[in-house]
Amino acid sequence: MRVRCAHCTAQIELDDAEVAGRRMIQVRCWMCAQSSIIDLVPRDSGSSTIITDPLSDEERPFSGTRVEESPANRNASLDLPEGKSITVSVVDGPSKGLERNLTQPLATIGRLGGGADIELDDRQVSRLHCALEVKDHNVLLRDLRSTNGTYVADQRILSAKLELPSDFRIGGTTLRVIVTPHDS
Repeated sequence: MRVRCAHCTAQIELDDAEVAGRRMIQVRCWMCAQSSIIDLVPRDSGSSTIITDPLSDEERPFSGTRVEESPANRNASLDLPEGKSITVSVVDGPSKGLERNLTQPLATIGRLGGGADIELDDRQVSRLHCALEVKDHNVLLRDLRSTNGTYVADQRILSAKLELPSDFRIGGTTLRVIVTPHDS
């Protein structure tokens, strides 16, 4: 089952066996680390994605170890840079020539038919393989627990800040991320 975080819109994969027979479940987003409660009944039979409702402050469990909010934490935001375009291009692999401009600050990349924002025709790529996140004019690449891994400079990564332009590999596909000024 797939759910979408109400805070950052990241897609979260849940194990069907884990949610079987449950009416509600609490999940923590892999991207923004926010907790949400998901009402599993009634399900929309026309959609494979459920939108979560954020937890109120009263519903949040106290973990005992909270990060104090600093000005740096408050100013960090997901946002596309003004006056620039971010383009993701497939430079090698089965989908060579595919090119997409990022229209949102968080985009998932995965196998064709898997529900990712950018889908590739590569059987070695997981359904939701990795994500690109634009945060404070930086582009971050995160592996989404993929089977075959995400590689930058032939090193398997879980998360990496990309130096632009930058190439990375998932499955048998090499992708390039570039930032260009908007045409005037």
